[in-house]
Amino acid sequence: MSDETNHPSQTPEPERGGHAGASNGPTPQAGTRTMMLIGIGIVCFFLLLLAIGVIPRLRNDQALTMAAQKAQNNVPQVYVIRPEPASEADLTLAATTQAIQDSIIYARTSGYLRKRYVDIGDRVTAGQLLAEIESPEVYQQLQQAHADLQQSEKNLDLQKANLDLARTTLARYEAADAEEAVAKQAVDQSVSAHRTAQASVGATEANVKSNKANVQRLQELTSFQRVLAPFNGTVIQRNVDVGALITAGSPTNNTAAAPTSVTGGANGLFEIAQMDALRVFVNIPQAYAPNVKAGLPVQVTVRGRLMEPVTAKVTRTAGAIDPGTRTLLTQVDIPNQTHQFLPGMFVYVGFKIEAAGTRSRVPATAVIFDGQGTRVVTVGPGNKLHFQKVTLGRDFGTSIDIQAGLDGNELIVKQPTVSLQEGQLVNPIESKNPSGA
Repeated sequence: MSDETNHPSQTPEPERGGHAGASNGPTPQAGTRTMMLIGIGIVCFFLLLLAIGVIPRLRNDQALTMAAQKAQNNVPQVYVIRPEPASEADLTLAATTQAIQDSIIYARTSGYLRKRYVDIGDRVTAGQLLAEIESPEVYQQLQQAHADLQQSEKNLDLQKANLDLARTTLARYEAADAEEAVAKQAVDQSVSAHRTAQASVGATEANVKSNKANVQRLQELTSFQRVLAPFNGTVIQRNVDVGALITAGSPTNNTAAAPTSVTGGANGLFEIAQMDALRVFVNIPQAYAPNVKAGLPVQVTVRGRLMEPVTAKVTRTAGAIDPGTRTLLTQVDIPNQTHQFLPGMFVYVGFKIEAAGTRSRVPATAVIFDGQGTRVVTVGPGNKLHFQKVTLGRDFGTSIDIQAGLDGNELIVKQPTVSLQEGQLVNPIESKNPSGA
């Protein structure tokens, strides 16, 4: 019993202090130490990331700075060209061919067409008979004129006889008056009769001349009954048939051919064109007009036909600009001995000509277009750049004509870049292909 009662008192008591609490959880000092280690790790991680991102950027900035300094210290190289003299440009204009001579034949006398000797397409020579007109009225008028002429000639003979009688009578009275054997009044009457006879002869002579002129006029009208060709050529229009009523000087009703002629004029009996040579009229723009002179060669081609261009030449110009179109009317003569061209054809006339005032030609890449206008970059004394303003002419795509701003001896930067500046020192290198882009 004593042992059982005394056993509880022998049980040891728990220790006091920190050792007893350690069995229940970590101490505050251990948690603080852990948090500090985590914070230091995060800071190191961010420092590492910062170093990875900033250091290469700093290195790039340093490299760019060094490259910029090197570029400033090194003189840039630029390819340069010299302006080419502006060569002749192709100028092609449309035109319509016309016969070198084209004439509409009208009747000079009235009547009926008795006979016709030619038709369209026939070749004729100067003076060849084309048709005959029958005019009975003209024959009757001619016969009457001959009769009037004969009558006036007989009357002239009568008046001349009267004049001879009056002259003889006057001579006798003047002789008698010298001997005072005749009255003074008789002498005066004889003088008056002589003068009257002279006047009658003069009037009759004038009448004879008038009748002769009338006969000659009617004979000319009779000759106009034969319609003749005025020059060598081809009949390109016939407007009458046998039996048609012809009125002198008036257009005829076109019953046998097209209603309008090649020249667009009124219809006559025939139209004849000389086609051994043709002509065209073209309107040259004002910019090219000062360089168009007589004798300038041109090339003529027919639209829609595969044939070699024909060499022609400028024959004459109007010598004045049309204020309505600002163009110069120019005639070009085309040789056509083989008659491969026909009047009325639509053709192209090609000129080798440059615009007035054009001096130089540069590649299109050498021209700068910006807010300051059109400019080129030239290399001046001391290899320094200068931005020169220029006036442009015709644009050919790969090259452009310069009308003003250059004298042709400059060194021009072939392909200027935005980095080039006024007065910048460069190292010019002659381009091997100055005309290229």
